[in-house]
Amino acid sequence: MTNSGPRLRILTQNMFMRPPLIKTNKSDWKDERLDYFIDHILDNYDVVCLQEMFEFASSRRSRLFAAAEKLGFKFYVASQRQYPWNLAIDGGLVVLSRYPIVESDSFEYQRGIGPDWMAKKGVLYAKIAMADGDTHVHLFTTHTQASYGEVVITQPDVKRRLSQLFEFHNFLERILPKHRAAGEAVVLTGDFNVDSRDHVLRDPTKVKYEREVEDGVETSDEGKAMMAVLEGRGIDPKVLGPDNTDEFRGKTIYALHDALKERLGYHPVTFGNIVVAKDGNVLPRETVLTTRLDSTVMHSIDYVLWYNPDSKEHKSSIVAELVNVGVVPNFTPDREFTQISDHYGVAAEIAFN
Repeated sequence: MTNSGPRLRILTQNMFMRPPLIKTNKSDWKDERLDYFIDHILDNYDVVCLQEMFEFASSRRSRLFAAAEKLGFKFYVASQRQYPWNLAIDGGLVVLSRYPIVESDSFEYQRGIGPDWMAKKGVLYAKIAMADGDTHVHLFTTHTQASYGEVVITQPDVKRRLSQLFEFHNFLERILPKHRAAGEAVVLTGDFNVDSRDHVLRDPTKVKYEREVEDGVETSDEGKAMMAVLEGRGIDPKVLGPDNTDEFRGKTIYALHDALKERLGYHPVTFGNIVVAKDGNVLPRETVLTTRLDSTVMHSIDYVLWYNPDSKEHKSSIVAELVNVGVVPNFTPDREFTQISDHYGVAAEIAFN
């Protein structure tokens, strides 16, 4: 295919912009990181999907909207604002777009477990009209239940996370038949909090630490379950424990593509990355924002998923193709913090021909 048409540049980034007074170490440098994001990163994209961009008790989200508008992002959707009497904070989701958002919707998941109970996590939908108005991109961004410490697939927070992802699938079943025409691209983005790496060393006799590429090829049990639930195929309920009866099986099957895995051939690290010193010692790459417990976990939890099975059936013969996707660490040289967040971002580019 000749990629001669317009391009749409997309970024998904967990901003780690928690409400005031919450911090990991000495400081989360929230205002400084937001300034850096606005000055050095935002303008490189056409659509930006953010997680943990919380509005609660802070003016940062409003400041982001004002700065984004000056850069040409005239359209946005965001998680609904919450107030103290709601006994919750907002879901922290934002979609910024240079192109018109002609339809939007949102869904709040079942409340989370543990610290996640406080945030009304969920999913945002934006139907984005391209410049010619003749085709659209159906964009979703989400943030699901987190796990803290070692993750075992039978633990309650994993089941809650998969339950939320099933709610996401049901949201797709409601939105796509109503708003999507044949041949229009569907993109699922966000911090899914599902680690798709299985963390098995392939050559433990020679290498004592986990390598990003060689040891990231296989998919974890939860990573497989995530795709099965989001697609609507469902899972064997016993995967989550002998007493579990939930299959998470949908009415419609969506053949989703894990863009990073398919393009790279492995699950790249997006959280808790490492560096290996010359003497072989494993060190955390980021220590300012990340907790010591999580600083070397090497998780792959941020995603771009792609769906466009009838790409050649568009009414105007416009073919949307995902031509680029990759991890963007968004390092911040010469600052008190070393990267824009405790998460890496994921960038993707769609060509229309």
